[in-house]
Amino acid sequence: MKILKAHEMAELDRITIEDIGIPSPVLMENAARGVLETILETCSPKRVLVIAGKGNNGGDGIALARMLHLKGVAVDLFLALGEPKGDAKTQLEIYKRVGGSVLRDLPDLNGYDLLVDGIFGTGFEPPVKGKIGGLIEKINASSSRVVAIDVPSGLHADSGKVVEPCVRADVTVTFQFPKVCHFLYPASKFCGEVFVKEISIPEYLAKDIKRDLITPDHLSIPGRSPDTYKNREGHVLVLGGSAGKTGAVVMSARAATRTGSGLVSVGVPEGLNPVVEGLLVEEMSIPVIGDNRLSFFCVERLLKVQNDFSALAVGMGMGRYEEGQDVIREILLGWEKPLIVDADGLNNLADLGLEVLKDRRYPTILTPHVGEFSRLTGVDKEEIIHNQIDLAQEFSTHWGVFLVLKSARVVVSTPEGRAYLSDRGTPAMAKGGSGDVLSGILLSMVGRMEDIEKALITGVFLHGIAGELAEERLHRESVGAMDIVEAIPDAYKKVENFLKGSDTIH
Repeated sequence: MKILKAHEMAELDRITIEDIGIPSPVLMENAARGVLETILETCSPKRVLVIAGKGNNGGDGIALARMLHLKGVAVDLFLALGEPKGDAKTQLEIYKRVGGSVLRDLPDLNGYDLLVDGIFGTGFEPPVKGKIGGLIEKINASSSRVVAIDVPSGLHADSGKVVEPCVRADVTVTFQFPKVCHFLYPASKFCGEVFVKEISIPEYLAKDIKRDLITPDHLSIPGRSPDTYKNREGHVLVLGGSAGKTGAVVMSARAATRTGSGLVSVGVPEGLNPVVEGLLVEEMSIPVIGDNRLSFFCVERLLKVQNDFSALAVGMGMGRYEEGQDVIREILLGWEKPLIVDADGLNNLADLGLEVLKDRRYPTILTPHVGEFSRLTGVDKEEIIHNQIDLAQEFSTHWGVFLVLKSARVVVSTPEGRAYLSDRGTPAMAKGGSGDVLSGILLSMVGRMEDIEKALITGVFLHGIAGELAEERLHRESVGAMDIVEAIPDAYKKVENFLKGSDTIH
């Protein structure tokens, strides 16, 4: 499913109306009917107030008011910005002809069990000014359920940034394609549950948009042929660890095993190998040069045996230190297979400088959380959260790397500028080690699949589903990283059953 910005949606509207020939009032009727269906599916309102603006968003609201009225629902209409224009004016005339009532003054909002916000649409540029700000505050202060048409009034469709006042909706009904604000925080918290309704805009018109919501249809689950063997299923290497942080590589390794890698090896400083080896059963440990952290001299040995492996993940628990920069640089320059750089590998890369990425000729995947991405780019954390998709795309295309940018949402971006957003997962996953588990899942996928893009999309989605299943089995407060690892098999089953048509993923 494509994710659009306001100007892209406006262009698709224009093409549909002017080039294809579907009249604007038809789109407006379809939009109103989509909101009506959602209201009837999600609640049974007895008294409804539709608050409409002047433009097309208001026109959708006025058409909705007429449909509710004709269904026998007690509905009032309040024109928040005065007399509407264009198609919205036509809708108002029709509404009056069928006996609909228009209020002169704003009533007591608590007298309604449902408020419909149709004030501003996707083209609105914050902030809200004047008396409408007060109206929005009254909407938010009311005890009524709130349904927003397209986007809650006051939000910018293209960003996760919030400039209050904005309507806080319980439900948002958007049309044909979701918008950026429906997914990125904190804006998405103002949207409530989001429903996407078709309004006759052809899907193919958005084929060139490079923003997608990850759905099961995007996934590619690696299969095992009857005559397979362990080496064919990938031999992956996890490299990292330092004093006090050996658990990071263990969690990554366990996740890689659970995700399906035929062989998993863990490279750790030889001084810590006894600790790590005691925690591994199915995985193998490789002691490398270093006492309590990786030495620069370990890289030469690893590069000599790199043909034994299908992919490498480096950085989990390795620590941030000057020699660590040399380790990362030499691996980036010398490792001739897919490479994932995570955690302190990213912090050491930030200290080293990103120019070394320009000299790498093999698939490179960086997996930063917001703080690590801020260190890599110098961009403020809030700016990253608000513009996660755009910044990921810009970074990937500029540096020629795949990026897995982790926040409450996860964005996978490619060197070609495509971006895939995952809305799977749960706040229960906000625990130490969850990112290490994701790196292990991604390493396994990359080590088994030729298509790096598909491997990353599938791995990110699987990680989110595993987190959700772990929460269902335990409790939101009690899920740990290893619980996510143990939920990977059930996550596989859920995705596979969906692809077979025998299960649903909500």
